[in-house]
Amino acid sequence: MLLQTILHKALTSPKDFPRRFRGIPEFMSRTSSVRRKIAGIPALILTALTILSVSCNRFDPVDRVFPNSLYLNVSALEESVPANFNNRVESGSRKLSVVMAYPAETDVTANVAVDAGLVDSYNHRYGTDYSLLPSQYLDFSGQTVTIEAGKTTSETVTIGFKGLLGEGEDQSGALEIDRTWLLPVKVSSDDMAVMESSAVAYYLVKRTNSITVAAQLTDNWINFPLLDEPGELADVYNNMTAITYEALICIDKFDTKNSFGKCDISTIMGVEDFLLLRIGDANFERQCLQFDGTGAGSQFGKIPLKPDPATKLQPGQWYHVACTYDQAARTARIYLNGEMIVESREVGVTASTEENRITLAMRALGLPEARQFFIGKSYNDWRPLQGKIAEARVWKVARTQQEIWDNMYRLPDYEAEKYPDLIGYWKFDEGEGNEIHDSSMYDNHGEAQYDIVWPSGIEIHEINK
Repeated sequence: MLLQTILHKALTSPKDFPRRFRGIPEFMSRTSSVRRKIAGIPALILTALTILSVSCNRFDPVDRVFPNSLYLNVSALEESVPANFNNRVESGSRKLSVVMAYPAETDVTANVAVDAGLVDSYNHRYGTDYSLLPSQYLDFSGQTVTIEAGKTTSETVTIGFKGLLGEGEDQSGALEIDRTWLLPVKVSSDDMAVMESSAVAYYLVKRTNSITVAAQLTDNWINFPLLDEPGELADVYNNMTAITYEALICIDKFDTKNSFGKCDISTIMGVEDFLLLRIGDANFERQCLQFDGTGAGSQFGKIPLKPDPATKLQPGQWYHVACTYDQAARTARIYLNGEMIVESREVGVTASTEENRITLAMRALGLPEARQFFIGKSYNDWRPLQGKIAEARVWKVARTQQEIWDNMYRLPDYEAEKYPDLIGYWKFDEGEGNEIHDSSMYDNHGEAQYDIVWPSGIEIHEINK
């Protein structure tokens, strides 16, 4: 059943897979060089795809190697589905669809509903003690869906959550913070058998103080086309004497090859060859932070020049990363989780002049081939972030260690006018779409190169509280 689920998800839901794996059926007929490009796919999926390739040649469309069945798309690979909501939101939702393994000749009807009787069995299986989500917070009473003949996916079902903040100024009746509740949602049908291993989605509902939305930038990055045009915005990003980059990141993998080719770098943000915060470099430790200031406005080279164990990141962990450079102080620094881990003094330009100020919007100066500012990309397509990102910021001052530590996760009492030195602030809290809103006063909105994946279940714990 797991093999069947993986096969179907790979072929019918390619948007849920990394971009390099889309069009999988084509890959299977290509040469061994292509197989090397998809070496990152788990062996189970490769085996499954091989079986499918052979099967497609051996059987007619009506002669299947396994019986057709229904399941929930969100529980195809994992039955527990985190549903975390920030403590400042009143309501929220999660979406799912009913899917079948392959198209049927007639319409198939299914029911999606909460099954409270599954709470005890879940707790027994996993050794938990969750309670059923109280009905007052649930805006969902079940739904009947149809998968039309010749199709494999139903219309979208929305599981709504309401009243999370309670009522009144004292938030009477609010959903308890940092307590996890269980909501089992099950599919059933009189028209077709259900794949029992993926028939239930166990939503783990939690209201939390943590950040709960971030963007997945695997094989993707954020462009800033407004910076290429002369004007007030470009002027703000040019002629600076100090800078701070910061962001929350979680690297999924530090691969050395990706769908584009060799990969020695995970780019966080900045301008290649001028002022760039990244992880790894050619002939440098792949998982170590590095601040590259080789441009005319910095001239401090790369710090650290040699790999430093203090800068090494691990996959699957959330970090706050930051770097600062001040021309007047002639100091460059790197911070990890609010702690300064690298400092280089008496570096950079010896005297700040109009000719050597920090410039991040060089194309606006009439240099159409100049490097550009990106989040998640530098130089070429081979150096994406390969992970998740939230709370990315650019300041035109060198923030102090205390300021960085205090505000790693959010800026207190935020109003754009209160932070005039903040020239770019991308929270990545949209949760949908491909435009990334700039919450600073300068409206430098970003555009994703490809459709953004917005993963569910994000919860970034605040270590400075």
